[in-house]
Amino acid sequence: MTTAASPLEAEERLTSRSSSKEQARFGWSMLSPAMTILLIMSVAPAIYLFYVSFRHENLLGPGSGFVGLQNYIRVFSSPENWSGAVATFQFVAISVVLELGLGLGLALLLNRKFPETNLLAALFILPLGVAPVVSALVFRVLLDPAYGWVDYYLQLWGIISDPIDWLGQPFTAWVAVIALDVWQWTPFVALILLAGLSGVPAEPKEAAMIDGAGPIRLFWHITLPFLRPFIAIAFVLRTIEAFKTFGSIFVLTNGGPGSSTEVINLDIYRIALQNFDVGAASALGIVFLLILSLITKQLLAILGRSTDIMEE
Repeated sequence: MTTAASPLEAEERLTSRSSSKEQARFGWSMLSPAMTILLIMSVAPAIYLFYVSFRHENLLGPGSGFVGLQNYIRVFSSPENWSGAVATFQFVAISVVLELGLGLGLALLLNRKFPETNLLAALFILPLGVAPVVSALVFRVLLDPAYGWVDYYLQLWGIISDPIDWLGQPFTAWVAVIALDVWQWTPFVALILLAGLSGVPAEPKEAAMIDGAGPIRLFWHITLPFLRPFIAIAFVLRTIEAFKTFGSIFVLTNGGPGSSTEVINLDIYRIALQNFDVGAASALGIVFLLILSLITKQLLAILGRSTDIMEE
């Protein structure tokens, strides 16, 4: 049998419920300014972009109107868009793999307790403080075949006999674009992995060394498993950011020579602000957003599995 609640207990329950409602209202009132800004700055433009993608919208010409799926058909039937998609995935894959490999080596180097470690860490952080556009401008000067330092020192050391027009050939232009991205973002990866290395316990290493394990086995069986979540975090963040790259490529090569380094973001820019076809640019942006959302979902699943492995 259940006993009826006393008037005092009932009053306490009502007070508790009203207090919880007041706390919830207070929390929502504190969140409402940030949520309003989020809706205005991200959700509303995305809805407008989706709306415009079904219309013919030209900034210079009249006759805007609903065209249905025509813009999307143009996106999928354009060879330039397909080549831009291939170039984008190539850029992201090569850049992220190089940054993870070099960042891991750099983190292992900085993790050693040498007097010069702090100075080296400070120097390696410097590229993170430089804007991508500024970095691209500096690289353009360094790679100039007439007065750039790169060709000068390569000739001085006898590596090449004639100057190389780095930005005038497709292969060397890709080398320059990827080198710029790797130079700027490898320290970011290294700092994430260095944070992971600082949390690796010393006891398993000492026990393995007593058993005769060498440096390679120590790294493979002890250090690397502890680093998995941090590698996954660096991989996810850098992949998402690499897909957004625009300014550095625009300034360094402007998609050239020809269209060899033309990534999707440059395609969207040219269609919208050079051809003034906002509807087609919106359709391409929506398609790219959906693809990036699917990729991000898979990347987050990889990150979740890496975290679960560590918890086990």
